Amino acid sequence: MKSLFSSQSRLRFPQSSLWFSLMLIIALALPLLLPTGLVQAYSGYPTFDIVSVKPDESVTIKVINLPPNQTFTVRMGKIGTRAIGGIEVGQFTSGSGGTQTLTFNIPAALKGLHQISIRMDSKPGGYFAYNWFYNTATATATPGPTATPGPTPTPKPTSSGYTGIPTFTILSVVADEKVTIRTHNFPANQSFTVRMGKYGTKGIGGIAVGNSDSGKGGVLEFTYTIPAELKGQSRIAIRMDSPAGFYAFNWFWNNTYP
Repeated sequence: MKSLFSSQSRLRFPQSSLWFSLMLIIALALPLLLPTGLVQAYSGYPTFDIVSVKPDESVTIKVINLPPNQTFTVRMGKIGTRAIGGIEVGQFTSGSGGTQTLTFNIPAALKGLHQISIRMDSKPGGYFAYNWFYNTATATATPGPTATPGPTPTPKPTSSGYTGIPTFTILSVVADEKVTIRTHNFPANQSFTVRMGKYGTKGIGGIAVGNSDSGKGGVLEFTYTIPAELKGQSRIAIRMDSPAGFYAFNWFWNNTYP
């Protein structure tokens, strides 16, 4: 008996149909085969600001641009250590990423210190960020830094009655217009040249924006105009140098703050 179907109709389909079917199957299966981390796009790196401090008790931070699906371990340590190998004070998960506000207790071993480093490291991605804060009731929230956790300790030129290092924090910013800073432990009777530059330069060789006399030293407030060459920059470095060799540097987000 003769078959109702020809051998060609039983064994072959048009090539174009086979190719379309194969591509459709791959397209539907691809999201299931890709690792989760490859589906979610992330760029940049996390940073965090100091929101408030309860001396010898706790610090509240605001973390920005968190990568998703990471578990961060938070540590504190002495100033200048970047909290590397510091005391673990907690962990948190980043979830879908973005911004989180978190509070951590200051460990007993660091109580009484004037300045404390704080750091967070993640697994599995290896992300990290660090900062520092004044362990005092007058601690000022600052917009950054992460890449440079406050000014680096300076050489200690001979100055009668002066010890320690000068530092300064960012009080406020008017985007593309001006920045106001507050100094801490500044040496007396010094004339500081103030410069601004691109982020990452520490202000070295930057544009001179003014000169400020420290007077009696200690805590002072100054406001400087952001130069035209740096307008539009998202972050700006700022630095202060005196002829005696004292210096301090920091950086700020070029956004209106607070």
